[in-house]
Amino acid sequence: MRKLPSYFGLQLKRAARLLPRMLAVTLLLAVLSAMSALILARLNEDDPSRERVRIGVAGDSGEEILSQALDLLQSVDSSRFSVGFVRMEEAEGRKLLEKGELSGLVLFPDGFAQALQYGEHRPVTYLTNTAGSDVGSLMTRELVASISSLILETENAVYGAQALVQAQLPDRDPYRAGDQLITRYASAILDRARLYALELPQAGDSLSLAASYLCGLSLVFVLLWSVSCSPFFSRRSRELGQVLSADGLGAAAQVFCEFLAFFLLLLCALAAAGLLAFLLLGRFGVVIPELQRTEGSALSLLPALLPPALMLGAFQFLLYELSGSAVSGILLQFLSAVLQGYLSGCFYPSSFFPEGLRRLGALLPAGVGMEYLRAALLALPENPARVLVWSYFLLFLLLSLLLRRRRNRS
Repeated sequence: MRKLPSYFGLQLKRAARLLPRMLAVTLLLAVLSAMSALILARLNEDDPSRERVRIGVAGDSGEEILSQALDLLQSVDSSRFSVGFVRMEEAEGRKLLEKGELSGLVLFPDGFAQALQYGEHRPVTYLTNTAGSDVGSLMTRELVASISSLILETENAVYGAQALVQAQLPDRDPYRAGDQLITRYASAILDRARLYALELPQAGDSLSLAASYLCGLSLVFVLLWSVSCSPFFSRRSRELGQVLSADGLGAAAQVFCEFLAFFLLLLCALAAAGLLAFLLLGRFGVVIPELQRTEGSALSLLPALLPPALMLGAFQFLLYELSGSAVSGILLQFLSAVLQGYLSGCFYPSSFFPEGLRRLGALLPAGVGMEYLRAALLALPENPARVLVWSYFLLFLLLSLLLRRRRNRS
């Protein structure tokens, strides 16, 4: 046991010599991770499925009554957040429709508003791109079918009410009764949001997009960072380990000292990356809702990241024990980082994958780390991944110990 502090001091000196190079790699990885997060977030914002559907309106839409109706629809109706009506000339609308810049084009016939006042029905033409199969085209087709049915039934009800008032109540104005009925129909249509409620299943147990990227890229950073520590492991002498073992410093003491020095390097890297992430998030105005609820910042994620980082550090230590050379160790670390980051949902949500791959990714160390960080950011009363994180940590250290003992004895 007297040799343990001396050996640990030697490992700290080796780690200190590696510290400047490691900090440079940490800075590079942190900047690349931040750029990747911003690019992914920008791609998500530019996703066509998140854009508002644009529908052109042409023809006799310049009449006052139709202009007022469109303005009212765009300012009051709840569908204004997903559908936008743009008034334009028919020729311009057809060109934009051919270019795919419009999801549909509505053509009102001449005298459409006057015909409505006299009870005459003039059909409205709706043009769409037959080759369109995106979300906007599908939604506008459903919208047109619903509006068509709504207009037809409304006309039947209004004309029927006018005929009923004219036949049964000769002292009443049938046209005024029709106008009152139209007003009640319009109020019910524009206020239809009260008829339903938007519910997102399990929304309380899901991370926001920004928080998901923050957790995923933090774990990928830890996985890739171990490549910069290859000199710390490649310059170890196996003969020295055998001599130390014969001199009383066994495999357990060697693994403990080397892993502790390695983890101290990882803590320095996490602190530097956390500070840089804090500055970059503030610079670009990125908002993490989960951190705002707890009045925290990117630096407050570091305590929650320590157990997964400890587990992943033990896993990386095991991979270096398994590798026979520096090149094989680096390749093993890199392939492990890419594969785990992809399957565990660090780059894309795991819901994109089939059920079998989702289960596999959830059992990988990175997947367990994602679940741990998710529960920590959501402040869940119990973290289901806590037991698995510490079990993996002890398992990886135990396997490293067994490998070192076998190599020393050989």
